[in-house]
Amino acid sequence: MSLQVTTFVNGNWQQNCYVVTNSEGAALLIDPGSQAQDIISLVDRNRWQVHAIVNTHAHFDHVGAVAELKEHYKVPFYLHAADESLLKRANFYRLVFGTTEPIRIPSVTHDISDIPETCGIGPFTVSWIGTPGHTEGSVGLLLENFLFSGDTLMHNAVGRTDLPGGNLAQLSASLRKLMTLPGETVVCGGHGKTTTIMAAFSAGSPAWKLLQ
Repeated sequence: MSLQVTTFVNGNWQQNCYVVTNSEGAALLIDPGSQAQDIISLVDRNRWQVHAIVNTHAHFDHVGAVAELKEHYKVPFYLHAADESLLKRANFYRLVFGTTEPIRIPSVTHDISDIPETCGIGPFTVSWIGTPGHTEGSVGLLLENFLFSGDTLMHNAVGRTDLPGGNLAQLSASLRKLMTLPGETVVCGGHGKTTTIMAAFSAGSPAWKLLQ
């Protein structure tokens, strides 16, 4: 299956929502943070058929559009159980960080920690990798040669550990785990442009420095 990845940058924090589609127009939504109506317009304009919403973690800037999209497309929502407490407190943290638009808290239909590490979500084969450190329930999602890494690993950046759920030792261990993926794996992070595993761990990069 050949996949296409469309990036929709949204919200005050320029968060990346990803729409992963196959050649038949099936779609997964990953980390829809805000601007639900704009995401709906993008999806419907391309006649994509959404099968599920999957989140890498539950910080407020990644979950703000989930409830509306979940109801609109009548699809399941996947999140690691360790981040459900963050999800429930999303409105507190969005106020702390100066975002005024209220967030509707969605119900989680599938706990990622309860599903096989490689499983089918609709017509897609998804492998998940536990990557705690930025949050307790952060995960990386592998679809073919694309890694959706949330805020754990990004272009020229690694996840903050001074936010709720952060842990530097766990983040370091998670980065070492991601470092073992093939170098050509495309890293689709929660913010910024895409990179590759090889580039993300190159000498002098933030990930490389953290692991020294």
